[in-house]
Amino acid sequence: MKELSKKIRNAPKSKIRELFDLAAGRSDVISLGIGQPDFSTPQPAIEGNINALNNKVTYYAPTKGVPELLQQLENKLKTVNNIETTWKDNIILTNGGSQALSLAFASIFNPGDEIVISSPNFISYFYLSAFFDLKIIEIERKNDFRPDIEKIKNSITEKTKAVLINSPNNPTGYSLDINELQEVVEIVKNNDLYLISDEVYENYLYDNSKHTSPASLKDMFERTITLNAMSKLYSATGFRLGYVAANKEIIDTMEKYHQYTVAGTNHAAQYGFLEALKMDTSFFNDILKSFDERRLLAYNRLIEMGFEVVKPKGAFYIMPKIINFKLTGAEFSKRVMKDQAVAIVPGNVFGSYSEYMLRMSYATKMDKLEEAMDRIEKFTKTI
Repeated sequence: MKELSKKIRNAPKSKIRELFDLAAGRSDVISLGIGQPDFSTPQPAIEGNINALNNKVTYYAPTKGVPELLQQLENKLKTVNNIETTWKDNIILTNGGSQALSLAFASIFNPGDEIVISSPNFISYFYLSAFFDLKIIEIERKNDFRPDIEKIKNSITEKTKAVLINSPNNPTGYSLDINELQEVVEIVKNNDLYLISDEVYENYLYDNSKHTSPASLKDMFERTITLNAMSKLYSATGFRLGYVAANKEIIDTMEKYHQYTVAGTNHAAQYGFLEALKMDTSFFNDILKSFDERRLLAYNRLIEMGFEVVKPKGAFYIMPKIINFKLTGAEFSKRVMKDQAVAIVPGNVFGSYSEYMLRMSYATKMDKLEEAMDRIEKFTKTI
């Protein structure tokens, strides 16, 4: 048999998914691995999906999405993100935030282009870059996980096509402030680049942090690809619905790739998303308060155990450094799973600069999180 695709075969299976699968098979495991909110999907989203199915909405959806949903997203982008769009030209529905990323990479890059990514960062960025034959310019974050603006500026070459930001960030929990965002924007404009802005955690912000969409800033809509999803705000990861907002040329290019790869998104689920978007987001206030309490619990307990920890500003992840324990993240993850049945993602899957780190998701019930911290503490006392 002739050889299969080297790019795909040489890519490792997702360590996050491996932990998720392992935890699902054992009743004693507490998973701090998967990035999935633990509250119930709001009932309007569920009813919207059910009603669509009862009305026999089981056929192909329009490639870019049903008009009613696209119009609702246009309104959301305007009122929440201050981004002016036209639903017919500037928005496309995707199969989750993951496919939104794939469409962004497919639409703007050619083999040999360079993409600038702060590291550590979300695992998919690295492997999508490999799949599309891009060169990753990986810029180490500062000790508190803020981006190193000067290094980003100095990394730009004639082959650089785009800078990618993910704020609030998975895995670090860092959220860009407006001054940092403005500095990144200036680099993008001064070098005629695209900016890919992954905003799936825009609602998970703490300590009075505020989210600004770069596409809302002066002269930035035409060169910004804004990615978002239903998953996090509505705890609807299984709906697999995301979206992209960008200029018409980019969306038209995405539509072609979309047509010939997946042909569209789940038709009935789009009506669930539509009903979710009609909701008042005040339902999320108590949920965010709960996540903040978990964030502080995780942060304080890890500090007490001797980890070096940066307090997250957003999302629902915390990324402790473990140099004090004289183990790599991979060694720590393997041993704490074996000894204490706690699933934690090793830091090295998130880039070249996080070998001695771990990524923990605190999107789990408080009692489970407390138990997980107790188990981790027991483990650290045996090292």
